[in-house]
Amino acid sequence: MEKSKKKWGFLRVSAVTSAVIFLLITAISGGYVLATNNPVQQPKGLTFVRTGNFDTRYESWGKPSATQIVLIHGAFESTYYFRPLAQILSKKFHVEAYDIKGFGYTQRQSPYTVASDAKQLSDFLKARKLDHPILVGHSLGAGVIAQFLFDHPKAAAGFIFLDGDGIASSRGAGDLINYLPDPYVTAVYRFATRESIVIPAIFKTACGSTCPSLTPAQINNIQLPFQMTHAQDALFELAQQPIAGVSTANLFKLRSLSIPRAVIFGAQDTEFVPETPEEIANYIGTAKPTLISGAGHLSMWAQPQKVADAIFTFIASSK
Repeated sequence: MEKSKKKWGFLRVSAVTSAVIFLLITAISGGYVLATNNPVQQPKGLTFVRTGNFDTRYESWGKPSATQIVLIHGAFESTYYFRPLAQILSKKFHVEAYDIKGFGYTQRQSPYTVASDAKQLSDFLKARKLDHPILVGHSLGAGVIAQFLFDHPKAAAGFIFLDGDGIASSRGAGDLINYLPDPYVTAVYRFATRESIVIPAIFKTACGSTCPSLTPAQINNIQLPFQMTHAQDALFELAQQPIAGVSTANLFKLRSLSIPRAVIFGAQDTEFVPETPEEIANYIGTAKPTLISGAGHLSMWAQPQKVADAIFTFIASSK
């Protein structure tokens, strides 16, 4: 009897303790959400172009050139990730980049599917009067290019997969978001996108061993798009969609295109298994991939000059 009383007494204490912790976490989460409820202003001076029924943010570098390069960023990125690379490429060619809808400063507009991403790319090229450019897709951007070329096989002068395989795959984050209710999910999201802890750590890990440390201004430029109106809703919807890309069978069909293609990967890219660059090069029918020493998944940031040199070599050999 005495043991039974002690057992139930322990359970009651545990239940009360759990309830107190739950209420405390709820209060802290709710308080943080209220404290960060102030609207964040979009930076001034951004450029937009109409693509279908929404506005796409873009950047351009360099003077008009016979060779045009369009850079398509990866998941959770923006045109900002391409700036070091674009500034080097623009010394010889005209370079443009845009924010895929759901990311950056482009107007949030569902659905967030690879088909709609490919249409955005098509509409962007038409709106910006870019004729047969070389397409460079980083990570998820490779999947957008793969779908675009599957739909428009004669629209590009060449394409490069940069740290990306072009294949659709599950994100695996949708269920977690569904199980985590407000105010917790909003508190976690805002903490990750406003405090200079989570995103810089993820960035550094993905970038590679030679990645320069981020300055406070750079951290702000990376985090600010996540703080825009409807950014949270868009990203949560994106998290429940497959990563933009095509099937392996459709990727293999890109071999039939009569345009130059290349694969460039950071030698330290841990987002993929080591065999991936060779496999993707074989799938799309090109020579061995170019591996960028000292670079991880964000090779264009860790080693922009080496990536630019690889692109320069690709363009020169394609003529």
